Amino acid sequence: MEDSKYEELLDTCYSELPEVLSKKQRFEIPDVKGRVIKTRTIINNFTDISKQFNRDSAHMYRFMIKFVGVRGEVNDRGDVTLFSRFQPAMLNKGIHAYFNQFVECSYCKSPDTELLDNNLKIKCKACGHEEKIPQI
Repeated sequence: MEDSKYEELLDTCYSELPEVLSKKQRFEIPDVKGRVIKTRTIINNFTDISKQFNRDSAHMYRFMIKFVGVRGEVNDRGDVTLFSRFQPAMLNKGIHAYFNQFVECSYCKSPDTELLDNNLKIKCKACGHEEKIPQI
């Protein structure tokens, strides 16, 4: 193949590429969905977030209560009620902190992990790394 023909084909290929190539992660941390009613904040998708993290919602609930520093309760549908007013950014910060500490592998950054030994160890299913984690 001639060099000019090759360069012409290469230019054609480059012209057909999209403007921005973006890398999309396989796993995205969901945002908190909820509402504020008077002096209480209700998180509607708490159970969905814990399922996506593959974690027990009671474990995640204990972390969030400690993170925000207020009392709370869980209703029959799995919605969490916090007895104070919170902006979504503060609650999302708590979800991200939980993910970083109790879901994401510190070695390979994979979200495919499991809690072992009564929630005292985290083991990565991707790389096999194990480490102790703090109690809540």
